[in-house]
Amino acid sequence: MAVQETMLVVDDESLPRKLLSISLREAGYRVVEAVSGKAALAILRETPVDVVLLDLVMPEMDGFQVLRRMKADDLLEDIPVVVVSGSDDMNSVVRCIEMGAIDHLSKPFDPVLLQVRIRSALA
Repeated sequence: MAVQETMLVVDDESLPRKLLSISLREAGYRVVEAVSGKAALAILRETPVDVVLLDLVMPEMDGFQVLRRMKADDLLEDIPVVVVSGSDDMNSVVRCIEMGAIDHLSKPFDPVLLQVRIRSALA
């Protein structure tokens, strides 16, 4: 039996998060959801995760803060992060990549493109 990769979807918008999670489950991934940056960090400390799909705009702690804390933590720094944000501001995209995200997708995005980016993150 093949190992099922685990995706952490971090987004405070319930419907987009649920739709993304359903899409990932249908593609064969195990999905864990977080509704805030603070919740995401707690989950990352308790659950092995292969890739984080991170929105930038969230309550309590935005995506930049989550990314900064992940990259500063020896246990979390190697987990690939794909930013899936409603913002396509080039400064935000560049900042995410400079902070250690491996990719950035602007919502709404093509589900096939997301699959390609996830496979790349897992490689």
